Amino acid sequence: MLNDHRASSARKNAELLRATAGSRGLSRRDVLRFGALLSAGTALTACASTGSSNPTSGSSAASAGRIFRFAQGAAPVQLDPALSPVASTYQVTAQVLQTLLTADHYTGSPDTTDSLCREWKVSDDRLTHTFVLRDNVHFSNGTALTAAAVVQNFQRWQALATGESTAALVVPAQPLYAWGFGVPEQSAQKDASADASATPSALVSPTAGASASATADAQGSASPSADPNSSDSQKGATAKTKSTKPEPKPVSFTPLVTSVKEQDGAVVVTLSRPSLAFGCILTQQAFGIIDPALFGSDQKLTGVPVGTGAFRIESSEKGTVRLLPNEHFDGARPQLDEIQISTLTSSDKRYFALVEGMIDACDQVNSSDLGQLARDGYQTPGRDPFSLVYLHLNTAHPVLKNISVRRAISHAVDRGALHQYYPQGTSDAQTLVSPSFRIRADHAKEHTDRNQDLSRSLLATAGYNNQVIECYYPADVSLPWMDTPQKVYSEMVASLIEVGLNIVPVPLTWEEYHAKVNEPSSTRGIALAGFYGMYRDPYAFFGPALAPMIAEQQVRSIVAAAPESMTTGVTAKTVELPSSNGADSNIRIQATPSPQPSFSPDPASPEESASASPSPTPTPSATVVPVEESPSLLKIMESIRAADSAESMDAQRELYAQVVTQLGQFMPAVPLLNVTSKVAVSRSVQGYQTEQNAIEFFSKLRLS
Repeated sequence: MLNDHRASSARKNAELLRATAGSRGLSRRDVLRFGALLSAGTALTACASTGSSNPTSGSSAASAGRIFRFAQGAAPVQLDPALSPVASTYQVTAQVLQTLLTADHYTGSPDTTDSLCREWKVSDDRLTHTFVLRDNVHFSNGTALTAAAVVQNFQRWQALATGESTAALVVPAQPLYAWGFGVPEQSAQKDASADASATPSALVSPTAGASASATADAQGSASPSADPNSSDSQKGATAKTKSTKPEPKPVSFTPLVTSVKEQDGAVVVTLSRPSLAFGCILTQQAFGIIDPALFGSDQKLTGVPVGTGAFRIESSEKGTVRLLPNEHFDGARPQLDEIQISTLTSSDKRYFALVEGMIDACDQVNSSDLGQLARDGYQTPGRDPFSLVYLHLNTAHPVLKNISVRRAISHAVDRGALHQYYPQGTSDAQTLVSPSFRIRADHAKEHTDRNQDLSRSLLATAGYNNQVIECYYPADVSLPWMDTPQKVYSEMVASLIEVGLNIVPVPLTWEEYHAKVNEPSSTRGIALAGFYGMYRDPYAFFGPALAPMIAEQQVRSIVAAAPESMTTGVTAKTVELPSSNGADSNIRIQATPSPQPSFSPDPASPEESASASPSPTPTPSATVVPVEESPSLLKIMESIRAADSAESMDAQRELYAQVVTQLGQFMPAVPLLNVTSKVAVSRSVQGYQTEQNAIEFFSKLRLS
């Protein structure tokens, strides 16, 4: 029966392809789009047939037929939202897990509505947060939710954020437990540099065992703004190059969260300083509460996550996740009998799967399809531009460690050329934070305006001599912040090559990209990256850009504290770790030039594979220029802590304006676009509501 159904579907699609291929005026793009349906349609039809003809144990309700089928552009790397904090994972776990707090749909403010708490209390000094849980809440396996279970989840997040092999992956937990968002310990302030000496006024004594030491790598001094062509300046630069910079003394930090305990059936969390972001952070799916019985000895999950939400995970295979109602859910019963979340990495495949009735909704709709979908009666709700696509610059790379090179890249990029690959409503990004926060950025254009002559001069100032810089990008996915990564990369890299940069493309599978883009490394150069703001706070945008540097510091502190004979996680203490030391300086590049790079074709998209010719050495006419001083990473984190500890949103906005300026000077990443996206929904679906963070909740949907 199943084989007959597949054959029938294949014949139907083949006939459609032949008929349209011979139609007058049909574009090559349309023919290819119909061809894409052959593979997408057969797979989806087979999946639907399997689900209806072979119901699993406990899934009799699914046979009623109220099945909502949603297609996204990237498969979940894994279903652990703490270790895979990406939209494709969150879209699944949002149906399964509940959090201590939820975000208000209109304001983004943390709230207890539809959360695990019936009350959230904050002490007068803003350091103690008490979460009173709802009564009679159960996980989908029947186990009762307790305060002790929530405490175990906090302990797991801390273990993952402070583990050498996981610290780079657990980006959402970094503000709570890692090096950057905490406060310097009082005992270390006397010996710390001026960049790390200031401490928010609400500093409290650290809880025993909660501190983490970090090496203040980013304390290098920037080159003076005097004329660099003068003989004195050149001699000074040579002296700096030959001298060995003394290793700064370690600075110990107390994490933001210093203790979590059960008290009278409630969960009590103590912070080291007041934090406006803390409640917002807990609304993320990364902090969805999971049954602790699934936590292994390494704190990784031993099975699919089990939560208290409206649905439970029935199966997950070949890019498709099946969800069935949670029989123990204490809220309003969902009006769906089953949810199927599948993966189609091409917008063409998603479009035709929708119009052929194989799915009920899909994400990342191509702009060229919107008009036809609207004419055919499909809903096409949009999301506000609450996302960012950017170039991450690895400050541990021997070339990108130089501040002038990073600034040169920012001035070289042609943002206007990228708009053709994004829906209407997408705009140029001048800073790393969403415009919706209304944070003043008076001098942002000074750091992002395109100026090829200035870019070439900055490369000459840095001593850049055609050294290879690798650029990572995902090659086999369609993402909310970048529907066609291959095309965006090709357009972006052309502007870098024009100014003389030698860029080598490194296309990666989605799973490889997710693993490598944040790990401490001195070989990764640039990464074409992006994200949707997962909570409404400026740090939701600064954090991902700073995460690799924070993870680097965190791993260095873990290894430094380990016994001499011990291997911690994956790296022995004796192994030299990548370092961003001096990333705020303009010491001339000493890396060996590579005049002839090799290029790796993208096997996933041979017709669209990016290629580039070896970049020329900067022209002799490019002259060195004075370079503005840059703040250190420690100084920036100090400013972020001060802004996050502000007493009001208005005060926070003013303080974050300083952070925006500092990040523009330091340039850990080059902002490209503030991105919007569209969803296409079948006429039979009622109640679909888009969210700014691209994570929709399906429990309240209805099928007509």
